[in-house]
Amino acid sequence: MVHPKVIFASTRPFSLTASVIPVLFGTILALQWTSINWTAFLLTLLGAVCLQCGTNLVNDYFDHMKGADIPGSLSPSGVIDRKEMTPRQVYITGLIFFSLSIMIGLILTAITGPVVLFIGIPSLLVGYFYTATRYALAYNGLGEVASGSTLGILAVVGSFYTQTLNLNMEIFLAAIPNAMLVMAILHANNLRDFDTDKQIGKTTIAGLIGRKASRIEYYILMLGTYVSLIALVLLNILPVWSLIAAITLPIAIKGLQIAVSTWEAKQLNKALGLTAMLHMAFGILLCIGTLTGILL
Repeated sequence: MVHPKVIFASTRPFSLTASVIPVLFGTILALQWTSINWTAFLLTLLGAVCLQCGTNLVNDYFDHMKGADIPGSLSPSGVIDRKEMTPRQVYITGLIFFSLSIMIGLILTAITGPVVLFIGIPSLLVGYFYTATRYALAYNGLGEVASGSTLGILAVVGSFYTQTLNLNMEIFLAAIPNAMLVMAILHANNLRDFDTDKQIGKTTIAGLIGRKASRIEYYILMLGTYVSLIALVLLNILPVWSLIAAITLPIAIKGLQIAVSTWEAKQLNKALGLTAMLHMAFGILLCIGTLTGILL
């Protein structure tokens, strides 16, 4: 019997802001058209978190089976390495979380309509096949695109839809800063694992375009987040108060300084940590600023 604390740790709770923040942001954007449906909000939030937990666990299982997470590696997974859970227990727990997200999705579909399925099903498939099978997205250069489109875009859009029962192009555009930071996290991870990924035959964008171009991509994703934020405000898609998120720029600069100065894995792991911290801080401030602008 696995202790609940171990199961909680296996979900990588520190990473769950990646699903919580886009749900909050999409719900806040909906306030321009409607009041909050708290039942739909709580179900959407719980469904998104369960989906990410399932993804984290299943990814840990397949990374372990493929040799990507060797003992003592810098990967965030650890319960298998520490023998707190067997690979099979990790996999089954991941499937349980996926099952919970499916049940929640079906409830949301009954409440809001079938559009939820067109958002939830692709997200579920991406979550599972991110590392599963020989055609795994993360092992074939599609990791950033897959994460950016689901946690970056669809999570925001889906949260907006469950509140308003409508979609528009502005919501897709408003999700771009979040998507760029989600992609930056994955890219920072691939920068750190540049050498080890090649050893196990894992193909990433970083591996395909090389070291120099990979650093340029990291610059584009990190600084592009702020450029897109300013553009969204200038286009009146987001209120001017949303610009409060720009005060996180020093975190981005610190991460960039590390990433362009070394290829030492432990140092690049710090850049990865800063990128994840940036996503959380930027997302929280973006939510606060956007909410303030809408209410005022």
